[in-house]
Amino acid sequence: MSARAVWRPPWYAWTFIGLAALALTHDVDPGRLRGHWLIIGPLLILVGVLAVRRLWEFPPALTMCAAIALTIFSGAWGQIGLGGFPLDRLLIVMVVLQFLLRAPGVAHSPRLQIRNVHLLMCLAVMYVLASAVTVGTLTSEAGFLSLIDQFGIAPFLMFLVAPAVFPGQRERNLLLATLVGIGAYLGFTAIFESLGPHILVFPRYILHVDATLPGERAGGPFQSSVAEGFATFGCSVAAVMAFVQWREQRRRYLAVAVAVVCIFACFLTLERGVWIGAGAGTMVVALATQTGRRWLIPGVLACAFVIVGALLLSSTLASKTSNRVSNEMTVWARQNQTSAGLRMVAARPLLGFGWDSYRSDSLEYFRQAATYPMSGFAQGSYGTPETPLPLHDTYLSYAVELGLVGALLWLSSLLWGIGGAILSRGSAALRPWKLGLIAITVCFLTIAIFNPYQAPFPVLLLWVWAGAALGRAPLSARGQGAKTAVGISSDAAWRAALQ
Repeated sequence: MSARAVWRPPWYAWTFIGLAALALTHDVDPGRLRGHWLIIGPLLILVGVLAVRRLWEFPPALTMCAAIALTIFSGAWGQIGLGGFPLDRLLIVMVVLQFLLRAPGVAHSPRLQIRNVHLLMCLAVMYVLASAVTVGTLTSEAGFLSLIDQFGIAPFLMFLVAPAVFPGQRERNLLLATLVGIGAYLGFTAIFESLGPHILVFPRYILHVDATLPGERAGGPFQSSVAEGFATFGCSVAAVMAFVQWREQRRRYLAVAVAVVCIFACFLTLERGVWIGAGAGTMVVALATQTGRRWLIPGVLACAFVIVGALLLSSTLASKTSNRVSNEMTVWARQNQTSAGLRMVAARPLLGFGWDSYRSDSLEYFRQAATYPMSGFAQGSYGTPETPLPLHDTYLSYAVELGLVGALLWLSSLLWGIGGAILSRGSAALRPWKLGLIAITVCFLTIAIFNPYQAPFPVLLLWVWAGAALGRAPLSARGQGAKTAVGISSDAAWRAALQ
């Protein structure tokens, strides 16, 4: 398998990209080109173009890891001060373009392999597009972005390219180190925003969100305690994998510390669905391996010791936890939402009400229950359509909006893609990734019972992890004979890119 021909854009192509970015900035946010920004804005665009030009030469694993790291700020770029410039989505697009346009970094990567599950995913996306066009939600910002980030266009694409992006141990180690680093940031940020010192919380918009977050739960950069909980659990799984795989003692200590911090941060979200999901994911993987069964009870006792100790040392945390556990309002809200959702499914069982239509169409399906108060439609009180709440059940949400046909397409794509990655054949080096995928998948599917659509990061992490666990595309007979030569060429490409 020899290196493929590559394409290096000429200098005038990068100049055109810079001018296009400058024109787009002027059209979308003219304030970024006024006053002192008249100099800073074009300089930032120039730096960005030069960075993209450099990334074009790198192996796509670097770009993918950068995209994953930046996705934790998805939707908050305006609050950070970048005018809503979606850096994470641009890097995701760049990963795809690196393969489509044969960037130098993919010269030694395996070719993309389209499987039957990708065709099912394509069918599911086409179905949702038709649903959104029919009800007119495709042109709305919420409907369009949720289709891209949450239902799965971007994650499905990443599942397609991830086996070629992370084909070897070097690339997967880079992904593992990235997740450990993200876990350290998310874990300590959750501790700082919940227990202090608040001055260490960065970016500062997190504290502004905390001021309005019910119960002051840890939401991190996601502005969502559910996304924070899944992300910290996923990073804790990566940290455990790093502890097992890394050989340097100091790095192993770091991995243990990140795992502990992430588990504690997962608790600080005060989300009961997250607690159940994390516990279920841990139990399933522990029971599936002999080592896990041996360490299950000590691990549970250690986590309980840390959490109980924190509750005893912090009266504030103990009060928040007690209030959250005893809060029945959220239970009543979910009961009301579930009843309304089931009525909507009964009204339009096959095709549903249309993509992103629950909030606008659900009010008339709420009914006063005999044993608990009416809540769950809007934040605060019933009957305020200005701030409707999402349906806190992902499975039911898809059934309401897409009908049973669309819900089954989504669920079949998820189970086929993830299950295929877990059960596929591969080298022994892929086994930890498959076990980790089981843990985060169980957590994801459990959280989906109690909460609405996930934020972009959890869905992206799930599908990238699945692609990495699936492994590289099989080599041909000729490729098997040239495997050693390709490995040498790939190492040389990495050294050249990182110089």
